[in-house]
Amino acid sequence: MLEWLAFPLAIGVAAFIPKGKMKDETVIKQIFENKGVCIKRDDVLHYPNLKKKIQGEGYTTYLFSMPYGLHTEDIEDVLPAIKEALQKEVEIEVDGLLKIDVFHEQLPKKWDYEESLVRPGTWEIPIGKNHKGILYHDFEKYCHLLCGGVTRFGKTVFMKEGMNTLILNNPQDVGIYVLDLKAGLEFYKYKSLPQVKEVACDVFESAELLNQITQDLKNRELYFREKGYTNIVDTPIKKRTFIFVDEGAELSPNIVKSKEAKKYAEFCQAALSEIARIGGGLGYRLIYATQYPTKEAVPMQVKMNIVARLSFVCATGVASKVLLDETGAEDLPSIPGRAIYLVEKKRTVQVPYIDDKMMFTMMEERKDDILNVKPSGNNPTDNRPSRNRKD
Repeated sequence: MLEWLAFPLAIGVAAFIPKGKMKDETVIKQIFENKGVCIKRDDVLHYPNLKKKIQGEGYTTYLFSMPYGLHTEDIEDVLPAIKEALQKEVEIEVDGLLKIDVFHEQLPKKWDYEESLVRPGTWEIPIGKNHKGILYHDFEKYCHLLCGGVTRFGKTVFMKEGMNTLILNNPQDVGIYVLDLKAGLEFYKYKSLPQVKEVACDVFESAELLNQITQDLKNRELYFREKGYTNIVDTPIKKRTFIFVDEGAELSPNIVKSKEAKKYAEFCQAALSEIARIGGGLGYRLIYATQYPTKEAVPMQVKMNIVARLSFVCATGVASKVLLDETGAEDLPSIPGRAIYLVEKKRTVQVPYIDDKMMFTMMEERKDDILNVKPSGNNPTDNRPSRNRKD
């Protein structure tokens, strides 16, 4: 019979580790024993067993076999204890074997954006730097992105970095709409760029803008049906439309005050849910950010249709669960730009820093490409004019 052993600890894990210099793998094994990470079978305790040690550039990988009955959650529960005992950054992954990466250097506390991060002709933006290199998010593969965390720790900086990259990557083919619910203080200054089609600054302007976008979405559905298209990545259409939502909680009916504003907020959430649900295949990409990651602030249809997540430090484990479907973001260090990027697995990164001055400098250097945009029709993602839907 298998049973999970959870030994109560009266004092910290570090107190159970013998003093003096110990190898990292010995410390990890000791923590497994101290925390009761094992299975009892036939009165014998079975712990994860070290199978292989691989030396990488700047990190060491330890591969453990897992006794049947242990789960990923059991291992992740002891990750903070391993980090504390080793005083190093650690990442854990379970894929058949338990893989523990121990990094010998800390991530930088700040990392400035530079134009070498641009990948012209792609829809990729740099998410951040981790110990193994620079991670990019590809909007052709993962259409939407959910972003959250407490204020002043990097959400808006990340969104500006993303907008800057998308414009430099594809100045002729990107259309950007921004719902800047901070009264337009962050993004309204970019409204003069031909790539930035509109910036809404409150719930009323957001509803009007989202009404326009959803009508364009319906027109695009008609056009795709007539052409026999299923997914834009398999068509000759080059243009993509990005909708940035900075502080989506301000579109929550539970937060706005007046009855009229509540009705507009309900429409906004329904429209954003529609974009998240059906917009990806039609060329619409949603980047939704909020500092209040609650069920009310992140509509369920938005969350369910966004695979990729980026979480900066969260105030609580509950907030982390809303963003990542699990805890962990509340344990991030209080470093602006430090975040967890989740697609197939969680990876801790330092997001590149950018400010308005840096953005305008880069765009000035590329102004011929950025300002000389070929005229397009009414449809934000295509040169063809929109067609009125017949109901």
